[in-house]
Amino acid sequence: MSTWEKAITLVDNPLIVKDAVSRMRSWRAPVVLTLYLSLLAAFGYSVFLIEAISAGSHTGAAQIGGTVFSWLTFFQLTLVCLFAPAMAAGAVSGERERQTFDVLLVSRVTALGIIWGKLVASVAFMLLLILGALPLFAAVFLFGGIDFEQFVVTQLVTVSTAITIGAVSVFLSSAFRRTLPSTVAAYGCAFAGLVGTLLVGSMLSILIADRQVSADVHPLEFTNPIYALYMVLDSPNGAGMHLGRLLQLLVLAPGGPNSAGPSLEPWQGTLLAQLAIIALSVYGAVRLVGGHRAPQPRPRTGDETEGVVPEEEQA
Repeated sequence: MSTWEKAITLVDNPLIVKDAVSRMRSWRAPVVLTLYLSLLAAFGYSVFLIEAISAGSHTGAAQIGGTVFSWLTFFQLTLVCLFAPAMAAGAVSGERERQTFDVLLVSRVTALGIIWGKLVASVAFMLLLILGALPLFAAVFLFGGIDFEQFVVTQLVTVSTAITIGAVSVFLSSAFRRTLPSTVAAYGCAFAGLVGTLLVGSMLSILIADRQVSADVHPLEFTNPIYALYMVLDSPNGAGMHLGRLLQLLVLAPGGPNSAGPSLEPWQGTLLAQLAIIALSVYGAVRLVGGHRAPQPRPRTGDETEGVVPEEEQA
């Protein structure tokens, strides 16, 4: 099978259609979408009222809009971290519990096709939730205080975080035989990735400031979506750091700042780290699922079929 044919099989995946149709036909999909948008709208409206009442006439609409947009962005990231593990942690383990996993193994869908279909079907609904919330962010965007680049980058980081959590959850679903332990592990990984890396990175940044009398942060914070969103919203001009300096701070090496390599913004570092996590998670899940598959018979070539007598002639 050529590379183009493999790419076509990933796009034309029956698991994506099956899971998407079964998910959207149930009553849970519109309920979850309504709940998600209602929580975002209620939270944004509450922040808007608090800012408008506390600020009075001394604060312009741009400052209020920027504050509401920032709070909405972090609240949406929190909702994504709450919804994504629950939607993806049962992707493979749910098939085992329904005793349909063996059917997938004996089908013509490859291990990569199984994992890819489950990941796309799980993440697609999260992307639908984020897409449905865009009008709320666009309404706040009209107040001013946020430029278009900040708007795009915040949504990009949120989408990449949802895909990352979904990929890790699918990997854990492939590793565990039951949905409950895979869901608990997925929530633990999501908490460690967002809160754990932020706390450890902050402590290491304090250690860097004490040892080197420097205001630079530890590279671990460059992999954290919360820190990336904060820097995007707080520092529109960027807070980039050279790759050499990041490697220098990673090992807490003393000396002057190393300016070698390109300059990376925190959100760029976050996207690169998340792409690596997605690739490793998909690879690990494919290896786990592929280990359960029986070897597929290799099609015979023209040379191999020469000299083979059909069964009818043998009889």
